[in-house]
Amino acid sequence: MINKSKIAVLIATACLSLSLSAQQEVQNSFYMFNSSILNPAYAGSRDALSVVLDARSQWTGWKGAPKTNSFIMHTPLMNESIGVGINVVNDIIGPTNKTAVFADFAYRIKLNKGNDRLCFGIRAGADLIRNNLHGLAVNDETDPLVVNNPNFNTNAFNTGAGVYYYGKRFFVGLTAPKIIPNKLSNDANFSASKQVLHYYFISGYVFKLNSLWDLKPGCALKYTPNAPVSIDANLSALFNEKMWFGVMYRHGSAAGANIAYNFTKQLRVGYAYDYSINNMGKYSPSTHEVIIGFDFLSNQKALKSPRYF
Repeated sequence: MINKSKIAVLIATACLSLSLSAQQEVQNSFYMFNSSILNPAYAGSRDALSVVLDARSQWTGWKGAPKTNSFIMHTPLMNESIGVGINVVNDIIGPTNKTAVFADFAYRIKLNKGNDRLCFGIRAGADLIRNNLHGLAVNDETDPLVVNNPNFNTNAFNTGAGVYYYGKRFFVGLTAPKIIPNKLSNDANFSASKQVLHYYFISGYVFKLNSLWDLKPGCALKYTPNAPVSIDANLSALFNEKMWFGVMYRHGSAAGANIAYNFTKQLRVGYAYDYSINNMGKYSPSTHEVIIGFDFLSNQKALKSPRYF
């Protein structure tokens, strides 16, 4: 009979595989306000030194469910033709703790007098993956998988690239955040466990309804080889350039709502709630996410132009 230690290792490996195939890149409900978490070409696009903190607790009620905390900072340089940024994302799933630290570089081309820009971005950094298998309960301390203490920890260098095109009221981006298929364990028994390439297409447009209301539909498509395409659609309304109200639908996975408030031209705070609509909804239906963003504005243009994304 398979004992608990082997089951624990199998679960840990399954969680790690889940995080890297179905959720290699962190799930995020505020990507429409924070595309930098996936696309390096977004760096500098807010025309200010922009800092974002994001905290997400997924599938609340499940022990070991995903928890993600992000710190993102980016800014334009050299007459706004260059953008640079840094992303630090900590993702915890069960015994697996992954911290991704990446630097972004974007080259930004001004296309017209309306300040539409075409941006090309690259990123480089590393995933620091740690697995606390000793924290799992076992009933046989002499099991080889416990005694031999296989090494599931690794530091994986990676790089990514993206394209981002935007104007005052629209944006469209295509990105592959990590392109190197790194091994996820140095143990020979798990040599087939690798990072998987993900492609993301994200787009949105802001329609002016009247002097008080704006409407922003958007979508995010994720493609991973040998997996179904993930489709995420959202619709947000902005009242008086102050408060966002939004709803979202993630095909076959979740539905939810979000709200964000612009306290000033610089400070914005948002909350998102997702509800599982698949079989998991019977056991762990809810996900909560909070985002705080602050822009250190340095010119009058940024003060006069509201930012919709």
